[in-house]
Amino acid sequence: MANNPPSAPPPAMSFEAAATSIVAILLAIWGYTQWLRPFLRDNPNRLPLPPGPQPRFIVGNLQDLPSGGREWDSYAALAQKFKSDVIYLRVLGTSILSINSFFAANELLNQRGAVWSDRPRLPMIKELMGWDWNLVLQSYNEGFSSHRRIVQQHFQPGVVTVQYRPVMKLEVNVLLQNLLVAPTRFSDHLKRMAGAIIMMVTYGHRVCTDNDPFIQLAEEVRRHSEETPGAALVDTMPILKYLPSWIAPFKRIALFRRGLSVKMREAPFLMVREQLAAGNAMRSMVSSLLEDESRTNDGSDEELIKNCGGVVYSAGADTTATALTNFVLAMSLYPDVQRRAHAELDTVVGRGRLLDFDDRGKLPYLGAILKETLRWKAVTPLGVPHCTTEADEYRGFYIPAKTTVLPNISAMLHDQEVYADPEEFNPDRFIPEGTKPAAPDPARAAFGFGRRICPGRHFADDSIWIAISNILQVFSIQGPDGGIRKSNVQWSSGLVSTPSAFACDIQPRFEGAEHLMGDD
Repeated sequence: MANNPPSAPPPAMSFEAAATSIVAILLAIWGYTQWLRPFLRDNPNRLPLPPGPQPRFIVGNLQDLPSGGREWDSYAALAQKFKSDVIYLRVLGTSILSINSFFAANELLNQRGAVWSDRPRLPMIKELMGWDWNLVLQSYNEGFSSHRRIVQQHFQPGVVTVQYRPVMKLEVNVLLQNLLVAPTRFSDHLKRMAGAIIMMVTYGHRVCTDNDPFIQLAEEVRRHSEETPGAALVDTMPILKYLPSWIAPFKRIALFRRGLSVKMREAPFLMVREQLAAGNAMRSMVSSLLEDESRTNDGSDEELIKNCGGVVYSAGADTTATALTNFVLAMSLYPDVQRRAHAELDTVVGRGRLLDFDDRGKLPYLGAILKETLRWKAVTPLGVPHCTTEADEYRGFYIPAKTTVLPNISAMLHDQEVYADPEEFNPDRFIPEGTKPAAPDPARAAFGFGRRICPGRHFADDSIWIAISNILQVFSIQGPDGGIRKSNVQWSSGLVSTPSAFACDIQPRFEGAEHLMGDD
């Protein structure tokens, strides 16, 4: 029998092929552990995860993650599909829980605040864009408690009533005059009013022109923060933040916005400090804090004061102006609501003076309009993400530690079982009739939850109410279609959801209305 020659040894694996194989193996191991991690860590009872789409290997629910606009509606649709008000997604190792009912939000975010009130890492906005100083976004280990204590003490109801209401009345009067002179620019006037109130109470700065640099800065920050390309991907895969900017355009965008963040935080603060040194600073939150600091310390808390002023400046004006813009749109689409408000105002206040805060308790329909404004179009439809500090159990489901929690405020305020015909603007839902109780106040969701509830909610409530009440007292708002309930307005997908531009006609509603608006 012929001897067979020995077989040739297999060719040696190239370095590139070996490296590729190793990376593939490591990636597979990482994906496998990430996929199973909820069941392998802190889940000794092997509880199931909450309902949600079936995850794919490694990428999980990346393709199921809502994006592209109106994400709050997509999360609500998932809740409907899976017949659950809590929906779980896992994207590239990140756990995400969407809460779509107030009942669940109350049980988790209010009643279990110790576990459910942290903030997620958010690499895009906090690390790349430099907003880690912002109280709204801060985690417990980033100084949340000290920042919140300062902001909260300056926005208690008593402080708002005594110190801030006079500023609100002054700037609302300016708003009315601006609407009388240039009604088509109502959106600019609303932003100016909201920004002027914030600048006065926070920094003692009086806004005198539409070109005020601080108002323009706030608008620029708002315009550039509506949507952040790449944010969702970077937040779920933080390693992407280390990519060079030439292959990661989102890093160039983040660098530009980082500059705006620094300017918003520092420019008005430095103005107040210079005024204090010159002896001509007006009373404000920041000036009082700096004066206290100069008497009791060595200046080490200036960064804390700078941060607190910046968060009020950045958050307050944007949300108030958006709520008021939604109100104007609603009035242009629902003339019957406006007529009832006019009738109530004529009966209670009359046409000889502007109404004041003392009139509020006598104007229930105006109060209902404010509530419906907050409910109809949520200013922050997905809220600010929460994060669990440890693993938890809910309804027999396992919730992993470090889960990003999205309170779907829009879904809560459009729950058909709570608010009938939720897409309609109907203030009557908040007025009890016979044995029929009023619908729940939307403020229970609109201003956040638990330890993260907005510390400026009393301030926002007052400023929005006095603005909408005075506007309705002297003006009639009509849409270009005569109030037919049609609108092509679209809402942005940023943290604050702003409406696109729309036209309406704003005119004094009775002879002599313009005389109620005295010079400021």
